[in-house]
Amino acid sequence: MLNFQNQDCNLSLREGIDEYRSYLRKNNRYVLGEQASDSEKWGILCHDATHVIFGLDSTLEEEAMLDCWVFFGGNYFQILKDYLSGKITFKETTEKVVILLKDVGYSKYIYLYLKVMVKKWPVILFRCFKMKKRWNYYLSKELLDKSIKELRNEFRIRILTSSERKIKKVSWSREIKEF
Repeated sequence: MLNFQNQDCNLSLREGIDEYRSYLRKNNRYVLGEQASDSEKWGILCHDATHVIFGLDSTLEEEAMLDCWVFFGGNYFQILKDYLSGKITFKETTEKVVILLKDVGYSKYIYLYLKVMVKKWPVILFRCFKMKKRWNYYLSKELLDKSIKELRNEFRIRILTSSERKIKKVSWSREIKEF
């Protein structure tokens, strides 16, 4: 288990993001942002911060869980509005998603997403409604130096435990077997 997946993690958000990115490299995963333009790098850092603050890794299933956290516990509609207006782009992310969907297959991806929605979203949704305030995807740079524990307490975020995150993983060529 990664350190930031402990509810009371004392790492700073910046250290948690570094740990998350190291985990990706260790598992031969592409780390978004390393090839991105300067304008895209901040958005990718903000996305990585959501993985850390909500305690989720980058498996397909946990990405689907993260979508629920951001949708109900964050400012998803602001991100969508900015994307549709051209204020932000996700060029690098979009390219990787297209490759992923071809590798996994559309039907398998839809199946895993629906499975996560049915099994995990109700718990996450309930926890989002208990949050004190919504997580701002466009976090301020000052938050990077606050401890993850402090931030979770401030927003009243109670992440999923390792047993609550467990779900049968879909099998595909780039799945992460263990970490």
